[in-house]
Amino acid sequence: MDIDKTAIHATSAARATALRAFATPPEPEPASIDVLVLDDSQFDAMCILRECRRTELPVRVTIATNMDHFRELLSKQRYHLVFIDYMLPDGDGLAAQQILRDGEKNGHSPVVMISGEARHDVAVRAMKGGCIDYKSKTDLTKDALKSLILRALEEGSKLARSHLDQSMALQKQDIVAAIRDVLREEMSSLAMTPFGAPEAMRRMLQSYGLIPEGDGYDWSQVLDDPAANFVFRTH
Repeated sequence: MDIDKTAIHATSAARATALRAFATPPEPEPASIDVLVLDDSQFDAMCILRECRRTELPVRVTIATNMDHFRELLSKQRYHLVFIDYMLPDGDGLAAQQILRDGEKNGHSPVVMISGEARHDVAVRAMKGGCIDYKSKTDLTKDALKSLILRALEEGSKLARSHLDQSMALQKQDIVAAIRDVLREEMSSLAMTPFGAPEAMRRMLQSYGLIPEGDGYDWSQVLDDPAANFVFRTH
């Protein structure tokens, strides 16, 4: 029995779109690693900058000396890692961290809380607030900073993959919905055709990898059951 070639082409095009969507390349490594330091002590901030450069990583350090400057810098670009001094003249590190979390660009940026002296209570509050670590400034050696930077990049990569997976899932839903619309139109045109049309439709769907091979699959559910999904494959 002949099948409407327009429907076949439409289904094939939808399938090609699906394959292109799932071929999204991985996010490239950053050319430079942007680090933001919030510290009212210019001396301490410059020490962190110097040690970051000694890591031999492509680090670009920006320094904010107060909350207003910090807020301004956060609004301009994304940072791979943010160091926040707990003791600040116009607030504390936890308030600064909240400013970061509330922002659009850096709401998920990894944060390390730092302090002039090791304090257990600050460490606990910082980690509960979502910091990846708490460090005394005296512990911010070249090796410690390199480890923190690489850890932050790994955390950022995991987050990027999670966002990509969510985006891909939404794309897949849109593609499946588009394919269902094509099939509904085809079934509407076949409604008055002879009794072999459903079998012909099943064979066409199998030929394009949209449903499994065999006779036990009820292909009508691809139109009626929102929980049903297509099987995408390459030939």
